[in-house]
Amino acid sequence: MDSVPDSQDFGIPTLHDALTVADGILTPETADSTAHSRTYIGVDFYDPTVSVAEYRDRIVLAAGISLADAGTVATELDGGGAAALIIRRASSDDDTSVLRSEKLSTPVLSHRDADWAQLASVLRSLLSAHSVGHMTGVRLGDLFGLANALATLAEGAVSLVDASGQVVGYSTHPDQPIDDIRRRTTLLLQEEVPISRDLDYQGLVRAPASRHFPSDDDQFGRVGIAVRAAGELLGSIWVIQVEPMLAPRTQKLLEEMEPIAAQHLLRAREDAADRDQRNSTLLRTVLEDDRHARSAASQLLIRPEAGATIVCFRVDTFDDVEAVRGIHRLLHLAISVSSAAFPGSHSAVIGTQAVTLIPGSIAARVHTFAQSVIRTDSALIAGIGSRVYDVPGIARSHREASAAAGVLMEASGSTRRGRRIATFDEMRDRLAILQVTDLIGGLDAAVGDAASILAEHDAAHGTDLSRTLRTYLDLLGSVRETAAALHVHQNTVRYRLDVVRAELGIDLDSPDTRLWLWLRLSAAARRTV
Repeated sequence: MDSVPDSQDFGIPTLHDALTVADGILTPETADSTAHSRTYIGVDFYDPTVSVAEYRDRIVLAAGISLADAGTVATELDGGGAAALIIRRASSDDDTSVLRSEKLSTPVLSHRDADWAQLASVLRSLLSAHSVGHMTGVRLGDLFGLANALATLAEGAVSLVDASGQVVGYSTHPDQPIDDIRRRTTLLLQEEVPISRDLDYQGLVRAPASRHFPSDDDQFGRVGIAVRAAGELLGSIWVIQVEPMLAPRTQKLLEEMEPIAAQHLLRAREDAADRDQRNSTLLRTVLEDDRHARSAASQLLIRPEAGATIVCFRVDTFDDVEAVRGIHRLLHLAISVSSAAFPGSHSAVIGTQAVTLIPGSIAARVHTFAQSVIRTDSALIAGIGSRVYDVPGIARSHREASAAAGVLMEASGSTRRGRRIATFDEMRDRLAILQVTDLIGGLDAAVGDAASILAEHDAAHGTDLSRTLRTYLDLLGSVRETAAALHVHQNTVRYRLDVVRAELGIDLDSPDTRLWLWLRLSAAARRTV
C-alpha cells in the first residue's frame, strides 16, 4: 500500500477521532492504546486468509475471535503495521494481561456487546475528508452542535427530529435561509404534520438511503435521511436544499454522517433519560414529601419566590394500554415544549398524569404552554393550579391542577363543551360541590332521606322526579322556568310536584328540606358529569 498522506493536509482520521465518536464504547487494553495521533485509512474485519500486510494503517475488527486467540492475532497484525485492533470482551473480568505483556506497538482496544456492523460504520464515516474536524469536535450528544456542524458542511439549515416527531436539535447559523415551515417547526419544536400522516416522512423511513424532496411551491426543497442504530429507528435529519442541483452532494453527505448522527442521538437519549429520571424523582419529592421538599427544590434550582405554577396533563381515553403509552409521549412533549419556552421548568409522570412545574409569574404564558401541548392530540386535557410563591405552595398548586384536570376527565362531552383546559379558579365551585358529595355519601342522614325516596320512586316507576325537583330548586321555585328548562308543560311540573308532596310525603315548604334536597340532588348530578 502507498504511504499515508499527512493527516493535517487531507483530514485523515486518527484514533483520537475514533475514540471520540465511539465515546464510551471502546476501552484501551494495551499501553500503546492511547496513541491518539495514529491515523488510519480504512476499517476491515479480520480474515485469517488475508495477508497481514493488507491491514497496514487500518483498524481491524476481530469479530468472532476469542480473547484467548486475540494475543496471537494482535502479534501478527503488529508485524503488518495495522493501525489498531478491536476485540470483544465478554465481561470486565476477562483476563487481558496477555495482550499487555506482548508489548505491542499496534494499539488494542475492546468493546462489550457493541454491534460490530454499527461500530464499523461509525469508524468508516470518519474517513470522509470533509467531516473530520467538524464532526469530531462536537460533544457526543450535543444535538444543536451536531446540527450546526452538519449545516456548515451541507451549506443549508438542518433539523434533527426524533422518532416521535419532536425537533430535538436545529442549526442556528444566521446567514442560512429558512422558509415558513422550518420557522414554525422550530418555534413548536415539533413537525407541523404528525409523522403518522406525513407522506414524505413515511417515504423517507422506507427508503434505504437519503432522499431529495423537491419543492412544489415557493418553499425550499428538503433532503432527508432516516437515522438508525442496530435496526432501530432513532429519528431523521432534514436539510433545507436551497439549490436543487446540489441535492446529490447533500444526500451523499448525510449518508456518510448517518452513523455519527446515530451515536449522537443515542447518547442524547441516554443523557436525557438520566436527567429526566433524576429530575422526576426530585419533582415528586417537592410535590409529595413535606420533609424533603425544600432540599429537592434547591437541587432543582427552583426559586419559588419568583413564582411557580403546576400544570397537570391527562390522556382522555378508556384504553388503559393506550393511556400508559400516551402519558409517556405526553411527558416527552411537555418536556420539549416547556424546556424551550421556560428555562428551569421540570416535568414528571405522577400516577396517571404528566406534571410540569412552570417558573415565573405570568399566568397567560402558562395557559399558552398548556394549549401548545394539548393541541397536538384531541385526547389531551390540562388542569392549571394557582400561582404560588413558596415551596409548600407548589404542592398545593399540584393538588389544584390535578383536581381541575380530574373534573374535566369526569365531565361528559356535552357538559365539557369541547373544553380541554381548566384552571383551579374556574373549577373551584364545582370542586366544592364534589367535596360535599363525598362528605354527604358518608353521612348516616343520607340513608333513606328524601333524595333516596325520589331515586327509588324514579327507578321503580320510570319517572323523572329527581331531575324535575333539582331543576325546580335551581330556578328558585319557578314553575314556568322549570317547565321551559325541561321542555314540558307547566301543568306537568305541577303534577310532578303534587306527587312529591302527596304521594311521597316530602315537605317542600320546609326550608331545611329544600336546602338538603338541593345539596343531595345537585351533588349527585355533578358527580355524574
